[in-house]
Amino acid sequence: MRFVLLLTLLSAMVAQGCKKSRTRNFPNVQVEQYVYLNNPSNYDLSVPGGWVYHEGGYKGIIIVRRFINNTQDDFAAFDRACPVHYSEDCSQLVIMDNNVYAQCKCHNEKYVLFDGSPSDGATESLIQYRTDYRDGVVYVYN
Repeated sequence: MRFVLLLTLLSAMVAQGCKKSRTRNFPNVQVEQYVYLNNPSNYDLSVPGGWVYHEGGYKGIIIVRRFINNTQDDFAAFDRACPVHYSEDCSQLVIMDNNVYAQCKCHNEKYVLFDGSPSDGATESLIQYRTDYRDGVVYVYN
C-alpha cells in the first residue's frame, strides 16, 4: 500500500515538473514618462488610432490613442522591444504601414497595436505599461 501511495506521489511531482513555465524574463526597467499632447511631435495622438514612438522602456515605447467606448482619454503604451527576442539587435518593433500591427523584424512576428495581443506567428503579448490621462498629458509608468 505504501508503495502505491509513494508511486502516486512521485508521479504527481514529476507531472508538476513537466509543466511549461510561463515566466517572462523581460528586463524590468523603470518607466515614468510625461507625454504632452500639445507638443507638435505628439500630434498623431490627437486622434483615435494615432500613435507615436517615445523614449523610455527597454527599447523605446509605443503610445497609442485607442477609442474604447468613445472615451477620449483611452491610451495604451507598449515597450518597443519584442517580448521574445528583446535581447537581439533586430528586436525593436516597428509599426506597419496599415497602423494596425507592430512587427518584430527578427522573425516577422506581428502584434495588434490596439491591445498588444499576439498575431501572425507571435506567441506572447507585448509588454504593456500603465497610462493615465489628465489635462492634455499622458503619464506612462509601471
